Amino acid sequence: MQTIMWPETLWQDLRFAVRLLRKAPGFTVVAVLSLALGIGVNTAMFSVINAVLLHSFPYPGANRLVRVGRGGGKGDASMPEYAFWKEHARFFSSFAGYRGGGERHFSRGSGDEWISILAITTDFVRTLGIPLSLGREFTAEEAKAGGPSAIVISDGLWRRSFGADPQVLGRSVILEDKSYTVVGVLAPGFWFPDSSDAFVPLQSTGTVIDTGSNTTLIARLKDGCTLKQAQAEMAIITEDFRRANPVSITREYRGMRAISYVDSLVGDVRVNLLVLFGATGLLLLISCSNLAALLFTRFAARRKELAVRMALGSSRQRLLTQFFVENLLIAGWGGAVGLLTAYSLLRGLVAWMPFDLLVSSPIQLDRSVLAFTIAVTAVTALVFTLTPLLATSRINVQESLNSAGRSATGGVRAGARNLLVIGEVALATTLMIGAGLLIQSLKRVYQERLGFAPHGLITFQTPFARSRRENTADRMNFTNTMLERLAAVPGVRGVAATNVLPLVGWSNFPTQREGRPDQSIGAMEIRSVTPAYFELMGIPVRRGRSFAGRDDANSAPVVVINETLARTWWLNGDPTEDRIVIGLYQGHEIGKDPPRQVIGVVGDTKTSLKDLPRPTLFVPMAQTDALGVSSLAWIVNATGVAGFADTLRSTTLEIDPSQRIRQVRSMDEIVASRTASSRFNASLFGIFAGVALLLAAIGVYGLLSFLVAQRRREIGTRIALGATHADILSLIFKQGVVLTTIGLVIGLLVAYFATRWLASLLYGVQSRDFFTFAAAAFVLMLAALIAIYLPAHRAARIDPTVALRYE
Repeated sequence: MQTIMWPETLWQDLRFAVRLLRKAPGFTVVAVLSLALGIGVNTAMFSVINAVLLHSFPYPGANRLVRVGRGGGKGDASMPEYAFWKEHARFFSSFAGYRGGGERHFSRGSGDEWISILAITTDFVRTLGIPLSLGREFTAEEAKAGGPSAIVISDGLWRRSFGADPQVLGRSVILEDKSYTVVGVLAPGFWFPDSSDAFVPLQSTGTVIDTGSNTTLIARLKDGCTLKQAQAEMAIITEDFRRANPVSITREYRGMRAISYVDSLVGDVRVNLLVLFGATGLLLLISCSNLAALLFTRFAARRKELAVRMALGSSRQRLLTQFFVENLLIAGWGGAVGLLTAYSLLRGLVAWMPFDLLVSSPIQLDRSVLAFTIAVTAVTALVFTLTPLLATSRINVQESLNSAGRSATGGVRAGARNLLVIGEVALATTLMIGAGLLIQSLKRVYQERLGFAPHGLITFQTPFARSRRENTADRMNFTNTMLERLAAVPGVRGVAATNVLPLVGWSNFPTQREGRPDQSIGAMEIRSVTPAYFELMGIPVRRGRSFAGRDDANSAPVVVINETLARTWWLNGDPTEDRIVIGLYQGHEIGKDPPRQVIGVVGDTKTSLKDLPRPTLFVPMAQTDALGVSSLAWIVNATGVAGFADTLRSTTLEIDPSQRIRQVRSMDEIVASRTASSRFNASLFGIFAGVALLLAAIGVYGLLSFLVAQRRREIGTRIALGATHADILSLIFKQGVVLTTIGLVIGLLVAYFATRWLASLLYGVQSRDFFTFAAAAFVLMLAALIAIYLPAHRAARIDPTVALRYE
């Protein structure tokens, strides 16, 4: 019989728990909703972390894939570096590189479309470890400059353009105006961070383009080799590369390092996600603390019931089982509602996140997330069960059965409730300080001077087809026609063009001051602009003049520099009396651009919102033959013109029906996109901190209200013996302020050490900023005082006659 008693007992406990919770709907609703909020937010956040950080990428032996590059391994490399490391690195079984190829016009027979291209070296697919479904990857001959033009297409492109024809190998397709032969088809489901429709060979050109750091390198470690061993070898190869290239390698060259490829993909968002997950965890703890306080209050009301049960022979283990069933039921309902909450929150959370979430599978509530939710629910139920367990261990049955034995102000119950409130205040303090630091950081970002006036500017891009990029006359004719036609559109007050917009990207080239090899910059930012650019963008001319219509291909080469470059090379001199050579570096010629006369100095503009302005020079667009421009970014001043995007498209297509138009957006939108990450972190932490502050205040209020109710007779006696209104207020305030202060001090100490994890997310503010810590403490103490005043005021108004008769 003993072996089958437990199902019946469990069923009885379950029925009793349902009846008990049904009789207290207020408690049940508050408990379930509190848990649902905490579990739901944590489940949604864990779904993102599970997909981004925990799921391995779909490559065999993904842990042996590494990224090789400058800047600690995260930077790109040059083609000479790729060739040297591929030949000399012994710890890699395969070594490859790739470079974004942008979008190109693809045609096959009568069908055509625009597709995204990735330029890859040999062994790229072999390095990733995913075989092609058809054909092969590129040969060494195809990777040479002037070699056969081959192409590997994706499974999607194969199906929609060739109808999944297995005889596709050897077919000819046209990219731009050049013919390519299909040599391979990628496997279905092939995933790569830089999503592409096709691969083309990354060919070494033998020109200055090869020397630029524009190629991303990946490698696969040999079996038995560790990343640490590879990193040690990289240092040796760096010295070999330096000795092999004494002319082109500078003293500042630090070589390349190898890092985990997976870490290189998720490293930028890992800290953000983990910090946010930690914040959601704190929110769940605060919710659980409030619920635990409710359970203590509920236990006080059931104290006599439990004493009767124990007097009739119920063991503490039996009571523990009953409590666990009750709490598991509450936690189960909370977990179920939390799952529904997570499901409704997840899509909006992912859409709201400004981070580049690289995932090979959808972010969803899968089995791992479900297991996480079940585990959180079970742990929550177990922790809540320990609450009455601690309390029942101190129950005096005889005292509890006595109607006078109702004091709950002392013992483990009062101590545990006090600890819960202290914990809530401490956690709320930590969250508020984190939110304050992120809000301070966001404020500093907004206060940064951009160096230009974004309001009222509409931008869009026109990528050039290959034929137009290589035909300077055609490109300039298109540019001049666009300037004239756009300027004639009603409502347009100005038009300009550049190769790269501020805050959008980089375009650099080695540059030297003429006759001064010691004054060289290997990555000088270069902007090709039309004459109206500076005026339209609101960039002031500090010295000399800006460009004019006379600065064309037939005039003397000229250049305008920014203030940072002027301070770097001409701290106390006049740069307008000097010349600059683009394509010259420490006396070594790596380009063909002629020396350019400096004609003016303009104000600094930001290339990155959180970085200092970089040395930058501007050249007239009519004088950029040697530099090459593959795409133009247009800037139009057209404030208040409705439907202007459609006008831009129609005007451009009238000039050239085949011209693509991309990324029509305002300059204000571009600036806002650069603050999106800071705004998201500050907003989410602010919401969490607000909820935590409210819960902490509710916790303080609930505790003191409970104590006032339990001490009603004592307070009445004090008043009857002559205690004043102020005395009673002081009595309650003293207890509330002491608990709040202890929690506040603990929270400040925790935040002092924990906020260092926020350092990488902050800008212009220290992670231990005194003002933020002080402001958070002041706000929390103010909220606590308001929460303390309500029960204190109620206690001071107790009628001693009624209180002394209170049973």
